[in-house]
Amino acid sequence: MLFSKPSSPMGGEVSRLEWPDALRGLAVFLMLVFHSAYDLNHFDLLQLDLLHSTFWPAFQKAIVALFVGVAGISLALANRHGLHWQRFWRREGLLLVSAMLVSAGSYAVFPTSWIFFGVLHFMAVASVLAVPFLRLGWLNLPLGLLLVLLPQWLADPLFNAAWLQWLGLGTVVSNTKDYTPLLPWFGVMLLGIYVGNRLEHCEQCLKPLPRWFWLPVLLWLGKHSLAVYLLHQPLLMALFWLVASLMFGVTGK
Repeated sequence: MLFSKPSSPMGGEVSRLEWPDALRGLAVFLMLVFHSAYDLNHFDLLQLDLLHSTFWPAFQKAIVALFVGVAGISLALANRHGLHWQRFWRREGLLLVSAMLVSAGSYAVFPTSWIFFGVLHFMAVASVLAVPFLRLGWLNLPLGLLLVLLPQWLADPLFNAAWLQWLGLGTVVSNTKDYTPLLPWFGVMLLGIYVGNRLEHCEQCLKPLPRWFWLPVLLWLGKHSLAVYLLHQPLLMALFWLVASLMFGVTGK
């Protein structure tokens, strides 16, 4: 059966379909590229304007959109024959622990711009909130679009308070290395759920992927995305710190 192997929003086997894992793997690969650029800039190995240029912020948002959209697709696939609740809550607990580790680690390294609500925090919260939407069918399309646009209409300084910034409706955001608020990204997850629920009507989507030589790499990254997410940045920063130290005798900005 095509949908007999459900899983969680981040990593692991989604189903016998390969392309959700491939898309997630692509998101992981692009994340590695982005964080490599960030670290190279941080240690003065390259001079990049990551905050104010047009390309890099758009590139980062595209990566998050891939992660969140595939998470919605994965939830829809997992719900084809009913959610496996034990697996769902086990993965939810893993996401929560991982999010706390990311917050603690980022605070230790960047205390003035630590991650208080990044992509893992979002995934943990949004995965639970998304469960009631799994049976709404086509309604997830207009609801998703509405939630994507909502922050542009309802943004208000009231939501600038630190304890409300996770909602994404404020006008000012605290300095943070990764900010993935509930809105507009929950709308993207609902769009992913809509796509996942429509797969049975897409014959091309049900076919095996072409056996490109790089496909196994993407599939591996997609199936191990959470582990790669947690480990890649400490390893990259250690590597580029070593290179910068050997080349310039510097330890970064």
